Amino acid sequence: MKKICVIGNGLHATQNIIPSLKEIGVSISAIASEYLKDEDTFDGIKSYSNYKDMLESEKPEIVVLCKTAEKQYEIAKYCLNFGIEKLFVEKPMGMNVREAKELEELAKKNNSKVMVGFMKRYSPCYQKMKEIINKAKFGKVKQFNAEFYITSGRTGWTNEIFLKKGGIHFVNILLWLFGEVEQVKTYSNSIDNNVSLTSLIKFKNGVVGNINFVGLTSWKGKRERITITGENGYVYNDSVREIHYHLDQNITTSNRWQTIDEEENVIKPYLTSASGGLQDLYLHGYIYEMDEFINNDNYDSENVATMELIDLILEGIEE
Repeated sequence: MKKICVIGNGLHATQNIIPSLKEIGVSISAIASEYLKDEDTFDGIKSYSNYKDMLESEKPEIVVLCKTAEKQYEIAKYCLNFGIEKLFVEKPMGMNVREAKELEELAKKNNSKVMVGFMKRYSPCYQKMKEIINKAKFGKVKQFNAEFYITSGRTGWTNEIFLKKGGIHFVNILLWLFGEVEQVKTYSNSIDNNVSLTSLIKFKNGVVGNINFVGLTSWKGKRERITITGENGYVYNDSVREIHYHLDQNITTSNRWQTIDEEENVIKPYLTSASGGLQDLYLHGYIYEMDEFINNDNYDSENVATMELIDLILEGIEE
């Protein structure tokens, strides 16, 4: 296997990305962070305090970049100019459309493969939802309703920063499910770092719907749900742990309220005493995402399209 190095040792890297790499059998050659010491070890991995020194010394073919959003643009740019063959960048890759396009073009110029960390595409929940809405029995998708609620209190989390750091996964998943966007209108009830947005979106394939973005102290946990309605069925999820769906059976019995023949199927994982913390990494899609990045080259995260849709959501605000 080619040499793999990691840049970043924050909470997301140590709790999600590095354990996922280890779960798929990846041996990490070195890790770099300004919070580490040279020639020391971090979780048994050789460490560097400067990522440039690590790249020069280790000369990896593959790099996994997981730093704060504001730092990733410059680091990703350096990695691509260095000649890294495959680069994973945690979302967002660039804080605006210009940066996103520049990095995409730089990757093409240097013949590098870049994957952006939109792990929800690899979650079994959303994979199954997409499979269901693509069934002929489901019929043409007509409408959706999406909710993404998390707590507030983060300094500087305006509408823009909330969407680019928090809600970006849901923006990306809508593109993955429904394709190109035609029109967006947004209503805002946000004040400072208390975010309350509702966007009405029409896709080019005719699908219409709304997505609610909330960052308020009332939501100490997290809620994510998408309800998708087709001509002959519906499907909705409860976070990444449960899916409910119905496909109409075209039963013609009159007075159907007199009997029991309407079916709603429920899909969920088994819980066992051996599930451990890895269950979250599988269900949220991190492990499948890392496996796709390491072992395949056919990924396209639509990073630029995601940043463009965020701009449309922000530009379409009618307060």
